[in-house]
Amino acid sequence: MSRRASTGIRRGAWGLALCLGLLAGVGFGSTGGSVAPDWADADLLHEIEIETETREERVERLALSPEGARVAIAVRGRLELREVATGEMIHRLDGHLSPEIDAVLPVTGLAFSPDGASLISASWNPGVVADASLKHWDLATGNLLQALAGDQGCREVAFTADGASVWAACGRDVQRLELATGRVVERAGRFPADVTQGMDAEAVADALPMPRQGPADALALSADGKRLAWAGKPPTYPHPVVRVWHVGEGASADDTYQALELPEVSTTTDPVAQARELYGLEEFTPVTSETVSHWVRDDGDLQVMLRLDDLKDDAVRALRYRLRFAPAGEGQWALVQAGRKQQCRRGPTGPDEWTTQLCH
Repeated sequence: MSRRASTGIRRGAWGLALCLGLLAGVGFGSTGGSVAPDWADADLLHEIEIETETREERVERLALSPEGARVAIAVRGRLELREVATGEMIHRLDGHLSPEIDAVLPVTGLAFSPDGASLISASWNPGVVADASLKHWDLATGNLLQALAGDQGCREVAFTADGASVWAACGRDVQRLELATGRVVERAGRFPADVTQGMDAEAVADALPMPRQGPADALALSADGKRLAWAGKPPTYPHPVVRVWHVGEGASADDTYQALELPEVSTTTDPVAQARELYGLEEFTPVTSETVSHWVRDDGDLQVMLRLDDLKDDAVRALRYRLRFAPAGEGQWALVQAGRKQQCRRGPTGPDEWTTQLCH
């Protein structure tokens, strides 16, 4: 059993390079619909631990497929394509190399095509020649479709809406490369507004019940704006991790939880410990996991989210508890609200859906 506590993300930790890097990883466009999603009630779909050769290696770039089902991860020049739901590897791509120094080069941009069938990666390293500054990958086979932009180095990349071209910051300007021919057909001083406008991944991350275990090394939003991928290196973890979060349609979180009768407990100085004592795992198994996140609400109360996955239960696969603690003076907190929902193995809902109904 794993037991990993999460307590939110550090704010204001993003540098200019990361902000530029989000152009390639973020899903461009808006979520559609009139109700903004409430990211404070987002679900942690999966945590993927990335194996690295050294403890210093970090995730360089992230990109989510348009529907948010797959995530592309760049670590020290290599590329991995993984399923979000399971974390399983789909393809490991070669990434970018330098023929003059026989070494991998860092990935500086990633973007899925609008149909999710291909991926573009960019590479740039000062003073080092790349084998190809842009690479176009076929995601059905994992094969390289095209090597583009020569050795000039590219820092960002984004597909046009029709998927027929890519804009890339290569050399000293921004270029539009036509994929059918591989030629530069247009140049500009900056990325066009129609490929850069979209939701702010940093703002979304700040609103999440995010693990406060260091800054993000990379972020990416899905095209529909409902999934966010976060990559970082928590100090207690041996390797970098990628966490993917999903948000619903903006309904009040209290409406989606079954209200629980509050237990008779005294106030506490440690709400997380009390949450685990009341609702945490009782039986330890190799596959069952417990994840806790907490943050201070705008009204000053403390929100604790406790999630139990892969339960040893024939009907219930996972449980999620939402607990609210109010200040009770002198560093004490009182449990004032508790709710629960679950994922079922056989229904009445799908295996990935949360419900307050009884599981079959």
